[in-house]
Amino acid sequence: MKKKICIIVPHKGIGDIIFHNSFIRSVSEHHKKKIFLFVNKSTKADLIYYKNNFIEKIIYVDFRRPKTFLYLFKIIKITAIISKYEIEKIYYTGSSKWLMLSLLFVCLLKNLSLRYIKVQRRYIISHLRDLLDRFNIKDLNKYDPAIKANLKKNFLNKIKSLKKPWVFLSIDTSEDQIKIPKKLLVKIIIKLKKKYRYIYINTNQKHNYKTKFVNDKKVIETSKFNILEIFFLIKKSKLFIGTESGPAVLASIYCDKSIIFTNKEVKDETTMLPNKRKRKYFKINQIIKNNNKILNLI
Repeated sequence: MKKKICIIVPHKGIGDIIFHNSFIRSVSEHHKKKIFLFVNKSTKADLIYYKNNFIEKIIYVDFRRPKTFLYLFKIIKITAIISKYEIEKIYYTGSSKWLMLSLLFVCLLKNLSLRYIKVQRRYIISHLRDLLDRFNIKDLNKYDPAIKANLKKNFLNKIKSLKKPWVFLSIDTSEDQIKIPKKLLVKIIIKLKKKYRYIYINTNQKHNYKTKFVNDKKVIETSKFNILEIFFLIKKSKLFIGTESGPAVLASIYCDKSIIFTNKEVKDETTMLPNKRKRKYFKINQIIKNNNKILNLI
């Protein structure tokens, strides 16, 4: 059996796994082998990389930090999971010391090569670029995961009846990271209704109260759609407005234009993706100050 190249991704988000797209492709191309990918389930990697040409297998592992008294158990468990596979090299894209112990144990048991960078960079993308550079791997700079969605007929039939252009408005993610002032949100929706045929509003189900004031057939809430359906809507939209999150990462790749809001704690990682000119960024403290500027960009 031919030994595999594997990549360990400890990051949790959908956007995080898309940021890894160029890295995964670059490593695969460099070694002329498909990749074994070990990731957290929250990344939805099996959906994003469904029938992908450069990933052979996706293995879900819980890489979340354990409680203090469970560290040893977690280290042994992860060591056992990874050791089951015939691996030649491991690329580790994080910097957690406890997880590094698991990987070192795997390497000792299986006589493997471990490739990583000790210091975690502020941005995932810059960290991955440095990791490629350290091992003389050419960065292909390709971030489109080419998602192959197997969509249900009911959804497609419904969507086909809705004429374009569409706009996708992502109010928040599960973290509720940005509180867009209601007055501004109303103004945004009024202007969008004049220019676009349909507005898709994406908000976490816990925060549906934010859109209760909207009662219009042109405004469609997406909380009942699955993740692949939301990916499809974002890809087909002309404009994306929303927080820096998984949907914003997809929009940064697929949409003609994006308006992205961030707060002090959230890193504006999409600024590092190609075609930055397609995106405008506003920090939370700039939203009210730049009210008219935001509206003029729509």
